[in-house]
Amino acid sequence: MKNTLTLILTILSYSVFGQQLQFNEQLVDTIFIKSHRSVYQFDEKGTTKGKADIISFTYDINQNQYVIDQFYRDQYERTIRPDTIKLESKVYKSEIDKEIDVDKIKSLLTSLSTTVSNRNLFTQVDTIELKGFLTEKQIRKVAKWDDIDWKFKRRYSTKEENKEFFKGCKSMDTLKIYLSKRFDSSGYVMVTDYSNTINIWISTNKAEYRFEGKYPNPVKQPWYNHSDTSQTFGQPILNLKINQSLSELLPKDFLLKETISNEALVNDYITWYFERREMKY
Repeated sequence: MKNTLTLILTILSYSVFGQQLQFNEQLVDTIFIKSHRSVYQFDEKGTTKGKADIISFTYDINQNQYVIDQFYRDQYERTIRPDTIKLESKVYKSEIDKEIDVDKIKSLLTSLSTTVSNRNLFTQVDTIELKGFLTEKQIRKVAKWDDIDWKFKRRYSTKEENKEFFKGCKSMDTLKIYLSKRFDSSGYVMVTDYSNTINIWISTNKAEYRFEGKYPNPVKQPWYNHSDTSQTFGQPILNLKINQSLSELLPKDFLLKETISNEALVNDYITWYFERREMKY
């Protein structure tokens, strides 16, 4: 009888709280994400043009599930002289109230729970997926973006030399070196005339936490934990799992989603490799 009662209480507990997740041992009510890009125009009016995608995932107690509570895009143009703003908003109504896979939210919360920088980033990446992006075609494509593709065609570059170059770039040992050296978590970067940021707010039944990934950090790493408002700058979190879980959670074509993707990581690695081989300075 005692075991039966325990089982009933466990089932009732799960039915009420089974899908509501915790962060810092607090029940998570809402996850609010804003992805924002803006550029200052340096004109007489002091114009700034920007765009932002906003989405929130809220725990619906009636459905015992997290759902999309709001999802919209803002585009604006602001001037200083005179003080004006033009704003256009587009609401994605068909997405509202859609249920979200709780495991995707759980993955993001887990990755944001990291309290120290993790330097062993190679253990966090999907090498099979990265190898899929890391092809000769992609290496040549990035070289073209960097305006150095001609170096593969010069008279004193043989097929064998190019083949060896591509092989070195596709080496997982070289990727390990990149992951151990590329990211700087010693300070806080600031750019005044350009914004390219993703902010995440986690609201619980007791507190609110904010995390920021921003340009010019490569693939938004490290992220910054701004939850301690007594600190001027956030606590850096070097964790590629944040990017991966956020990419899986956000809708397709969400603003700046491509900047935290594995493809973006590979492209940054390729450019780093060009610099390492003194093809790019």
